[in-house]
Amino acid sequence: MANKTKKLLAILLAVMLVAAAALPAFTASPFNDDAYASILTGSDFQDLGTAAYDRFGRFLKVMKSDGLETPDSMLVGGDYTKILFDYAVPGEAQIKDQLAAVYPDADTERVVCIQGNHDNPSSGFTKTGFYDMGVYCLYVINEDDFPWLQGYRPGVGECIKKLAADLESKLGGMIEAGDMRPVIVMTHLPLHHTDRAQYMDNLYASYLFGVLNEAGRTLDIVFLFGHQHSGDYDDYIGGSVNFMAPGETIRVPKADAAGENAYTNETLTFTYTNYGYTGYSDNHETETSTNALTLGVVRFSDQKIRIVKYTENGVFRANDVERKNPGAGRENAAGDRPSKLSERFWQAEAKVFRWFFDLFKRIASLFSFR
Repeated sequence: MANKTKKLLAILLAVMLVAAAALPAFTASPFNDDAYASILTGSDFQDLGTAAYDRFGRFLKVMKSDGLETPDSMLVGGDYTKILFDYAVPGEAQIKDQLAAVYPDADTERVVCIQGNHDNPSSGFTKTGFYDMGVYCLYVINEDDFPWLQGYRPGVGECIKKLAADLESKLGGMIEAGDMRPVIVMTHLPLHHTDRAQYMDNLYASYLFGVLNEAGRTLDIVFLFGHQHSGDYDDYIGGSVNFMAPGETIRVPKADAAGENAYTNETLTFTYTNYGYTGYSDNHETETSTNALTLGVVRFSDQKIRIVKYTENGVFRANDVERKNPGAGRENAAGDRPSKLSERFWQAEAKVFRWFFDLFKRIASLFSFR
């Protein structure tokens, strides 16, 4: 009997060791590294009421408990509500409130919110353009400048060509100046081909892709997108939690056609991932695809870029990309404070919203039962 027990324990121990070896190295904490900067990423805060914003707060608490230090900045990829059409000002205020509640020393002025296709143009959005963020550089693209349903908008192709020319100028200027800091490019729409391309959603994505893929031969670039909520669209790249590394093959829509096969296969030179869908996902859960709701983190170390996605239960996925330019950016200062489309008007909007929101919370508290 004793020998059988010993054999059973030995088998169990062997199975446990094999399982532990098979698990990702990040199961303990993806923040046990030598990163010198962390940037939070999230998008599509579309859910009933404030559910997505409350969920965001829970994400932050789990991340902090796993060792995430105060983030340097946060990038939000648009679409702030499912019910109200224009919720950008209250949405941004709630994001900043949740961030400050978990990280009191966070600089909420470095929360960058851009426009999605469900958002009216708002004075609260950061302007499209290039920003020096200190340890990294940021190129912001609002939905008005790279809109959805592009094939149904006369003249939008030429507008996107101009946008691509400005992006090329800024990235080319960095290369010419020897500025090898990492670059994050944030938009609402993706660059890859999906079923949405059948109605020409991102028809002219190739204009931006060509610029990024050329600059990505030299610079460390991370491209962030939202919009999809996955559905059937992103099953082939992971669903609601996706990541593509330099060297992988991406399908890029053709600018002169639309449909199931209207794409070219291109080899990525830059990192391509979604922000993390915070409000909802209607993707199919399969062996290779997920519908998990997540919040993302981009971490810069001297030798690598780490892309992390968190659920409310903890780390879901972490991927590392080797830096082309090791160490570049570590010694830089705080950088710019991203500018709004209309700073003075946004401040007025925010004050009015804050007054109404505080009043609503006080009234709601009268009906709370403990």
